[in-house]
Amino acid sequence: MRKIVALFLVLALAPMAALGEETAVTANGVVESASTTDLTAPFSGVLLPFDWESGDVVEAGETLFVLDTTRVYAPADGEVTGLFAEEGDLCEDVIAQYGKIASIEKTHNQLIVASISGAYDDEDNRVLHTGETLHFEQNSDTDNVGEGRVIAVDGDNYTVELLSGIFDMGDRVKLYRDASRSSKTCVGSGTVQRAADVSVSASGRVVNVAVSEGRQVKKGDLLFEVVSADADAGIDGAQVATGVAGVLGDLPVVSGQQVYKGQVLATVHDFNALTVVAQVDEMDLDLARVGDSLTLVFDRYPNDAITGQVVEVSRMGVSKQNATYYDVTVSFTTSLEVLVGMNATVWLAGQP
Repeated sequence: MRKIVALFLVLALAPMAALGEETAVTANGVVESASTTDLTAPFSGVLLPFDWESGDVVEAGETLFVLDTTRVYAPADGEVTGLFAEEGDLCEDVIAQYGKIASIEKTHNQLIVASISGAYDDEDNRVLHTGETLHFEQNSDTDNVGEGRVIAVDGDNYTVELLSGIFDMGDRVKLYRDASRSSKTCVGSGTVQRAADVSVSASGRVVNVAVSEGRQVKKGDLLFEVVSADADAGIDGAQVATGVAGVLGDLPVVSGQQVYKGQVLATVHDFNALTVVAQVDEMDLDLARVGDSLTLVFDRYPNDAITGQVVEVSRMGVSKQNATYYDVTVSFTTSLEVLVGMNATVWLAGQP
């Protein structure tokens, strides 16, 4: 009889003991960035090699990508006498106004307008060929000699580009095929004139002007860098930099890829705006309302519980294993080194 009474006493006291203990209710969560920034291509072009990978840490202002540019080089030695295009200009607009984006006065800026008049009476001397080298002497001063190259032939007339020699405009000269300038190699006569400046043209948006007006350049020196015409007028170079510090998420592009203006190159997850997104069973949603304070414990720091605040509860659930779960977003601040993708336990009731 005493055993039966004792058993009833135990059963009666058990619910009372449970009232003094709060049942623990938790949900699993993952650290996410509340703020992400998509880096997009500022114009159409080809990505130069890069070695960034998803998960890499980047600093604010750091250049992540560089798009290839078209480089425009000096076509001849000389002085930049006209610089018509500036950074940000569309070459087509400049050419429509000036006929060129720059001009160069060649170092040897003279040419000879000549004809076969006075050539030695030989059939071969009456036929000139573009590209052949000729030697000449001034009519009034046979000691003043020079060398040039035929750059154009039009019937009996031809044009010679001066490569060496010092002459005044208007000087009359005789031209020869042979360096000794023997009479039998004479191919005609002509007048020294000023050569036209060399025009420089390009297509697209200027992102870099590498020279200044009046500068001496050598053939092959860099003059401009241009990019696709779909670049905005205010573009500053061909680099793509991040405006925030964070960690790289998706990288949907690869080195050498052709990309198009506005295409997403990478997503940066902001370090300074982290949240925990927990999947909460629909039966526990009353324990996680916007504004509630909840306890968070990160797997990496099992002995450090911090307090967060519910800032959002998803209105769309996901069904798993005969239950529906809703994303609950919890904001927090901490001195712990918390990284995107870390796991955490969200305590909806009870304490860790």
